[in-house]
Amino acid sequence: MFIVQIAAFLILLLSLAWKCRIQLVEAFPVGCALLICMLYVLSFFRALSVSDYIACIGIAVTFIFLLKQQKDKRREILGFAKEELLRPSTLTAFFMILTITLCVGGKVVNWWDDYNFWATDVKALFYLDGFAHKYANVAAEFGDYPPGTQMLKWWFLHFSGDEFKEGLMFAGYYFMNLAFLFPLLQVIKRRNVLLMALGAAVLWLFPAIAETFWCSGCCADLTMAVVYGAFLTSVVDRKGRSRWFYYGRQALFLMVLVLCKNTGFLWAAFGLLFDYGYHLLAWREKDQGREEKIEIYGDKKADRRALFAVTLMPAASLASWLFFCLMNRRVAKLTGAAVKMAAGEMRIPAYQEEMVQAFLEAFVKWPLHKWKTAAIDLSPLCLYLLLLMLVVILYKFKILDKGRACFVGGFLAVSGVVFYSINLLSHLTIFAVETQYLQPFGMVSSIERYGAPFTIGGLYLIAFYAMRGRRPIVGAVACMAFVLLTTDYGSAYQGLIGYKDAADAELARREELVDGQAQIFLEKIGAGGNESIGRVLYLRDVSDVSWVRNTYIGFEAAPVSVMYGNVDANVLTEQDIINAIKEAHAGYLYVDQLAGDAGEIFEALTEGGAFEYGCLYRAVENADGGISLTAQYGVGK
Repeated sequence: MFIVQIAAFLILLLSLAWKCRIQLVEAFPVGCALLICMLYVLSFFRALSVSDYIACIGIAVTFIFLLKQQKDKRREILGFAKEELLRPSTLTAFFMILTITLCVGGKVVNWWDDYNFWATDVKALFYLDGFAHKYANVAAEFGDYPPGTQMLKWWFLHFSGDEFKEGLMFAGYYFMNLAFLFPLLQVIKRRNVLLMALGAAVLWLFPAIAETFWCSGCCADLTMAVVYGAFLTSVVDRKGRSRWFYYGRQALFLMVLVLCKNTGFLWAAFGLLFDYGYHLLAWREKDQGREEKIEIYGDKKADRRALFAVTLMPAASLASWLFFCLMNRRVAKLTGAAVKMAAGEMRIPAYQEEMVQAFLEAFVKWPLHKWKTAAIDLSPLCLYLLLLMLVVILYKFKILDKGRACFVGGFLAVSGVVFYSINLLSHLTIFAVETQYLQPFGMVSSIERYGAPFTIGGLYLIAFYAMRGRRPIVGAVACMAFVLLTTDYGSAYQGLIGYKDAADAELARREELVDGQAQIFLEKIGAGGNESIGRVLYLRDVSDVSWVRNTYIGFEAAPVSVMYGNVDANVLTEQDIINAIKEAHAGYLYVDQLAGDAGEIFEALTEGGAFEYGCLYRAVENADGGISLTAQYGVGK
């Protein structure tokens, strides 16, 4: 069905381009946002595969629509489609999608955060065809992480049939990031192979100026950055846009932004402040009679209603996810830490001074890149100041007038100060126990990653303005030169090609960590199947503690949700077992061989039957609050 899905998506993009009179590369982010929203809704009903039928219906409706058109009208529509598909910018985008999909085909998960959530969760989504039921979600410690970035990973994985292919997951992740950057390709006007290849290379290198974690893993920070940047440009890109497209695009981008990550609401708030400020500036110009500067539609009330809708839609999108998490008891450990901090129950380690010192040193001195560039290594402070300097340059070259330069520069200056203050505060509170941030190297990595929406989003807006000036080619050349002088080539290469050197080593590490006992456990619970038995509590001996191995097992176990515990048979009691099962909200129990004799204790829960280590048991709570264990055979594959 992958041909049908791709064809339907292309039809959606062409329909948007035709209806809204935009280029196909401009339709990419809007089409992706619509696709994400559709898949998000289907996920609640465990019906992601229904998108196949929706794609078929879309193709059929389009075919019938074309047949009903007059011959001249049909020729006009098909001519428009041909022109858009053969545009140099469109061909460059297609080339990038195909090349990157092929290049990352052998990529495997090797980053800690991916094992903890981003890859494990999408693996469960793939097998379950949607969201897990109550107390059945994998990566339980990250339960309320929003699923926006997971949708297009699933879409690419869906092309592989029943086999979970990690390379396709990464292809979907990169596609989502690039889709929101594709509008920058509009500057390519000539069908010149070298120019198109250079444009593709620069677009791939662009995010590595300030954020490189995306090259190794598939977390949401860069995705938030490009969506945020696309939103900022959608606010200022009003000329020639219909009211529905102008405001509808903004609403869609913000809906996706808040579904990318828990901190998405913060960047949505920044985006809305930019939106409100831009409208106030335009309305003031209209009131002053500056007709040549008017960039609003002439109806304040209609604009205000539209802005209210733009504000309401992402709020509704986020509320739907939070309500789902509340009903299904999904919560992340960081959310719990934040609640404890707000309630004054969280004990903060007494090394705040060292944390502040590490933050200041990293912010001022340390480069954002993992590897040195051939030219300029920017620190977070240098990039912050450079963004403001670039706004001044846009004003000097008369790309921005004084009012807009002051507004954009002021917004970037204030939002940057607010964000970096929040970032420091988070390290002093929620992340206070993360001792790796006491070193400037660890701290700058955190600043780089979590600051991506500000840095990449700000650079996106600057690039948009530069390439929309009186001399767009000059602006494009300047932007390309900036990227080539400041980007991290090493990380960009690792993400696309260089990963191959470490892929085999990572697979060997998995085999080592997921030992023989764990392999038996995975077989017993039916790991990698199209259904999940729910949540399993996996107990090992107290001498066998390994939270790293547990994380790897959790990835292999998906879509089955696994909680872990280590027990001492010499002090274990029946109530300890009952408490552990209840605290884990587990419907099943699995116990590896323990040092010592704890069989009698477990047999008290099997109602007199013999207890077997290495056997899967169904755990059912009795009316009196106790637990009954029933052996389950033949559950696994």
